[in-house]
Amino acid sequence: MKKPKILKAASLAVIQTIAITAGAFSANAEPSAENMTGDRHFRLRYVINIAELDSAFEDNSQRITRLQDFLNEVKNDSLITITGVDFRGTASPDGSYEFNVWLSENRLRTFKELVAKYVDIPDSLIHAETSAIPWDEFRQKVEESSLPAKGRILEIIDEGPKLVPWVGGKHIDARLQKLKRLDNGEVWNQLRKPILYDLRYGDAVFYLDYMTPLQNPGYLPLQTAAIAVPQLLPLPAAKSYETWIPNLYLKTNFIGWAMGSVNLGFEADLARHWSFTIPVYYCAWDYFKSTIKFRNFTIQPEFRYWPNANGYNHGFFVGIHAGMMAYNFAVDGKYRYQDRKGTHPALGGGIGIGYRKAISKNQRWHMEFTAGAGAYKLDYDVYENTPNYKEGQWVRRKKKMFYGLDQLAITLSYSFPQKKREKTIEKGGAL
Repeated sequence: MKKPKILKAASLAVIQTIAITAGAFSANAEPSAENMTGDRHFRLRYVINIAELDSAFEDNSQRITRLQDFLNEVKNDSLITITGVDFRGTASPDGSYEFNVWLSENRLRTFKELVAKYVDIPDSLIHAETSAIPWDEFRQKVEESSLPAKGRILEIIDEGPKLVPWVGGKHIDARLQKLKRLDNGEVWNQLRKPILYDLRYGDAVFYLDYMTPLQNPGYLPLQTAAIAVPQLLPLPAAKSYETWIPNLYLKTNFIGWAMGSVNLGFEADLARHWSFTIPVYYCAWDYFKSTIKFRNFTIQPEFRYWPNANGYNHGFFVGIHAGMMAYNFAVDGKYRYQDRKGTHPALGGGIGIGYRKAISKNQRWHMEFTAGAGAYKLDYDVYENTPNYKEGQWVRRKKKMFYGLDQLAITLSYSFPQKKREKTIEKGGAL
C-alpha cells in the first residue's frame, strides 16, 4: 500500500528538480533597431493566458515592424549572415506549473514561426529556451520597485521553488500561494501591473557576422562561423495543456437602436468553440407619425460555432438560430399589417455568420458584426392604414412564407470572464 505514495513523491521530486534547475536567460533592454552592429534583441508581449501572438496588443505592432525591417534587411544584404538565434518564451506566475510550461513553450513557438515567415534559419543555428516563470527577473523588478511589502515579497521569492499538489492533479509553486495570501490579496493585486504584466513575453536574440567587401577580389579566404550555437534537441511528445476561458456577455445592437427598438442580448460560452446567445428586441411606438411603424417584440436564440477559438471564443463564427416576432407594421401606405389577431407571431429560423473582436486592452469590450438569413411562416391580418389604427377596417387575412435577411447587427458587448478551464491533450515538442 505504500508503493503508490512513494511513486507519487518521486514524481513530485522530479518536477521540483526540473523547476529548480531551469537555466537563466539575459533580459537586457532592446537595442535600437537602427543599430546594425553586434547582436540584436527583439521582445514581443503576450496577453495573459494566451499563447498566440496578438499584433494589436500594447505596442506589438511597432515591435513587429522593427523585427520585419531587420529580417528583410538581413535577407537582402549578402554581407550580413545570421550565425545563431536564441529564442525564449516566458509566463507570469499565474496558474499551475504545468500550464505555465505549456504557455511558455507555445509563446516561443509562435515567435519562431513569425521569424520563419521572413528568413529561413537552419535548426542547427537555433537555440530555444522555455523557462516558464523568469523568477530572477521577477525578483529584480520587485527589488527595484517601491512596493510597501517589498521586503516580505523578496523573502518569499528567496525561499526557492517548491512544487506542491494543486487542483486537477497539477502542481503549483508554494511561493505563489504565499504571495497571493499577503494582506488578503492586496499585495498580489499590486504585483499584477506592471511587474507580472511584464513577465509575459517572447524573446529573440540574433547573432550576426558581417563580411567586409574585398577591394581586389581575386582570392576569398575560407570563412568560419563566428560562434558555435548548440543544436536544439527535439522535444519528446508529452502531455500538455490548453486553456480556455469561458465568458458571459451583455450585448446591445446599434442597428436595433437606430430602428427605434430597445434591445439587450445575453451570450454564454458553453464550451471551447461553442456558445449560445439570445437577443431580445422591443418597440411599441410609431415613427414620427401614426401611419409609420414597426412595432415588434422579437427574440432570436442562436447556437454559435467558433472555428478559430484560441483561449476565448473570438474571431469568425457561424450560427444557427430560431426566431419569433410579434409585429404591427406600416409604411405610410394604404395598408397596415399585423400578426393574426395579435396571437400568431412569425415563426422560423435560419443561419448567420459574423465576427467578434476585442476593442479594449483588458479584453472585456468587444465589437461584433453579424448577418443572417432565414425562412418564416407568416399568418397576418391586413387593415386599412388610418391615423387612428382602431378605425382602420379589416381587409383580409394572408398566409405566406418569408425568405430573406433576418439578422443584421453591429453589436457592442461587455464580457464577464468565468473560471479558467484547462484540458489535458497529447502534444509533440513545442518547436
